[in-house]
Amino acid sequence: MLNQSWAAVIFDLDDTLLVSRTIKWEQYRTTANRFYGFELGDDELALHWGKPFDEMIRELFRRSAPVEELIAAVGSLDMHYPKTPCAGAVHVVERLLRDGVLVGVVTSSNTEPAMHDLARTGFPVDHMLFVHGADATAAHKPDPAVFDESVALLAEQGVTPDDITYVGDSLIDLHAARGAGLRFVGVTTGVVGDAEFRAAHADSVPALAQLTSGRLRSAPRCSRRAAAPSSTPHGRSPAGAPKPDHRA
Repeated sequence: MLNQSWAAVIFDLDDTLLVSRTIKWEQYRTTANRFYGFELGDDELALHWGKPFDEMIRELFRRSAPVEELIAAVGSLDMHYPKTPCAGAVHVVERLLRDGVLVGVVTSSNTEPAMHDLARTGFPVDHMLFVHGADATAAHKPDPAVFDESVALLAEQGVTPDDITYVGDSLIDLHAARGAGLRFVGVTTGVVGDAEFRAAHADSVPALAQLTSGRLRSAPRCSRRAAAPSSTPHGRSPAGAPKPDHRA
C-alpha cells in the first residue's frame, strides 16, 4: 500500500490521462481547412505537438491570425472533438488518492481547460493537490524547472523529489522528470513505444491500468541536474471547481 508520507504521483495530461492526439489532430486539421484554407499534415502536427498550448496553436496555424483568434477558431469546434479518458485512468487516480498518495498534474495544455476536461471526464480534480498548465509556469518541458512549483508544494507536505514519480507518454516528459531528479514511468498510449522508453533507460507500461504500486516504488531515481532559471515566478493553480473554457 502506498503511503502519503513518502509518495506522490504527478501525471502528464494528454495521452496519459486523456486521449488527446488522435482527437485533437482531427480538430486541428478541420480548423486549418475550414478557417484558414490549408491542409495540416501529420509531419507538421507531430512537429509542434506537445509544445506549450499557445505556442503550438501559433505554429500549427502558421500565425494566420492573433493567437486569441486562432484559439477561438479551434474552440468553436470543441464540442465535436472532446477529449476522453484513457482506459483505466480515472480508476488509477481514484485508487492512488484512496491510498493516501498525493496527486498532481503538470501539462503543456493551459490550466483552466485542463481542469475543465479532467472534471468533465470524471477525474476527482477537487482532491488533486494541483493542476499546473503551460500558463502557470515560465518553464516548459523538457526544462526540469517546469516542476519547481510542484516540488515546492509537495515539500510542504513532507515529500522529497526522490519520492515523486512523474508519469508521461513522451521523451520530453522523461527528460524533464530526469532533470528534476524525479522517478519516471512512461505509458505507451502516446507516440513513444516501449522500445524507445527502454532505449532511454526508462520503465514503461502499456496502459495506466497496469500502473501498480510496485511499479511506482521500483521506478529508478534520477540525479537532479541544474534547472534553467525562470524569468517569472511559477504560478499555482489550486484544484477547485473549474469553469468551461473554449480551448482545446
